[in-house]
Amino acid sequence: MRLPTATATPLEAARAQLATALGTPVVPLGAGDALQTAGPDPYAAERPAATVHLSSRAVLLGPWGHPGAGGGCGHCLAIRWQRLRSRSEREALELGFDPDGATAWPVLTDYALDAVRAARAALAPRPLPPGEPARVTRIDLNTLALATFPLLPEPLCPHCVRPAPASAERARMRLTPSPRTAGHRTRPLASFPLPENALANPVCGALGSRTELNPVSTTTAPVSGSHFVRGYAGLNDVTWSGQASRYETSRRLAFLEGLERYAGTHARRGLQPVRGSYHDLLRAHGERQVLHPADCGLYAEATYREDPLLSPFDPDREIPWLWGHSLGQDHPVLVPARLAHYGAGERADNFVFECSNGCATGGTLTEAILFGLLELIERDAFLVAWYGRTRPARIDLDSCRDPAIRTALDRAELLGYEVRAFDTRADLPVPVITGLAVRRDGGPGYLSFGAAAALDAESAVDSALSEVLTYIPHLPYQVGERLAELRAMARDHTRVEHLKDHAQLYGLPEMAEHAQHFLAPAAAVPLADAFADWEAVRPRTGDLLDDLHALRDALATAGHDVIAVDQTTPEQAAIGLHTVATLVPGLLPLDFGHRRQRAPLMPRLHRLAGTTDLNPAPHPFP
Repeated sequence: MRLPTATATPLEAARAQLATALGTPVVPLGAGDALQTAGPDPYAAERPAATVHLSSRAVLLGPWGHPGAGGGCGHCLAIRWQRLRSRSEREALELGFDPDGATAWPVLTDYALDAVRAARAALAPRPLPPGEPARVTRIDLNTLALATFPLLPEPLCPHCVRPAPASAERARMRLTPSPRTAGHRTRPLASFPLPENALANPVCGALGSRTELNPVSTTTAPVSGSHFVRGYAGLNDVTWSGQASRYETSRRLAFLEGLERYAGTHARRGLQPVRGSYHDLLRAHGERQVLHPADCGLYAEATYREDPLLSPFDPDREIPWLWGHSLGQDHPVLVPARLAHYGAGERADNFVFECSNGCATGGTLTEAILFGLLELIERDAFLVAWYGRTRPARIDLDSCRDPAIRTALDRAELLGYEVRAFDTRADLPVPVITGLAVRRDGGPGYLSFGAAAALDAESAVDSALSEVLTYIPHLPYQVGERLAELRAMARDHTRVEHLKDHAQLYGLPEMAEHAQHFLAPAAAVPLADAFADWEAVRPRTGDLLDDLHALRDALATAGHDVIAVDQTTPEQAAIGLHTVATLVPGLLPLDFGHRRQRAPLMPRLHRLAGTTDLNPAPHPFP
């Protein structure tokens, strides 16, 4: 047991005081980096077995309920607690700064010590039923209020998890039939037992501290959450949300998206990446089993010269790789880890900044890969239409039968927007719809884009319009708040640097000149006529595996392979979810930041656009 010294901080002194009062080890929270980003955690040896934890504001008791049963340890709790801290707290802990806030805290009064003793005595003998997650009880040192939350084991805990070497055999995917039983999905949304209280709570939430609903939205019933993720460019605020017509549905969609992003930002499967240079791996495995990053696109040479966060790809430099599976060749293939997990990375492999393109979740691997492919096809088609300035066929929305589409149009009309939909397919037959809302009075928030791809054309329309309607209630205000900044971007496109810049820039009426291929008058085509070619060839077996094979074969005909990397986390596997990163080398990738665009340099765009006179303006994809 550590003893306080004459120069001990108030937290260390209170920790020793509490340990003496309880007669048990106590570890502090906020005095060391439990993620071990800045360096060794001075309490690393004691954290796993600890069941009493002290922060400047509270005492945490637990994990309790599953002693020694793999339900998570004290280090799991410390990691999840630290991830929920504010940006300033995390920067101080993880970058090695000396903390200078709350310097006189905590204060352990006699009442507080009595409360901790009583709570600990009450919780000690309480086992939980099998299958229930362990619990953590928080005692607020200011109010003495008690609150208990479930804790999920942390897949990156160095005590609980011993990473195993990744291997080609582990990555091999044997896809199984996946009958559609819920629309275009294998299972109803409500059938997944989401541990919602463990995913969002203020002590150890896996995805964040809370969810928030937006009661002022007039088009959808949004629910969202967020958490900070440390990546190669520092701490990033990762937001997850659900947009449906009911808050209950939106909340479940938000958690599913949150889990998908949790799986996509960092590898959490307990597998060590393969390390080596491209040339070394090429000699060891052959060309068929190693993906060259250039096949997925690289930036312009000027971008690498001018951007201090980027370096050109070096085929002789050692970088981390992950094993994926080629659906076209039916064998494992090594993929640069940077292309599979967009929140991770190191200086050696900073040749591209990926995003969540092609990451998708489903009830089976088949379903997840299918929906990942649909997202890649959607974004590729949008970029071909945008940069190539092709005039897509406009869809007659009155020909749609789904009443939800009519409702969406009515909601947009109440906000002063006309909504249009376009068939933006390039050379692939699957339906791709781009939605566009145009503010009728020409004011701020003028244009709002959205897109979707689906096996059913009407479903694609519905999804694209839902995305558009998500943004239009807020877009005029967002533009008003950043008016001077956005106008500077309109004059100098290199100022477009972040995801939000792209969509908000087209809230400026003066940017409409770059979107004339969508705004020019055009006769509307009935939906059934526009997609009659797809309806004639689409699979109708009701099995998503057949649908996936149809997309795979269509991509192969266009000259592209399909590669899937399993991202599924233990939290997802426990409830029957699968998440994958799908890659289709050669398709146009979606990037954010006008100087960090790969699509304009790729052969596919120039071949399909048939011109070198590409749209010079930033894309408006939200």
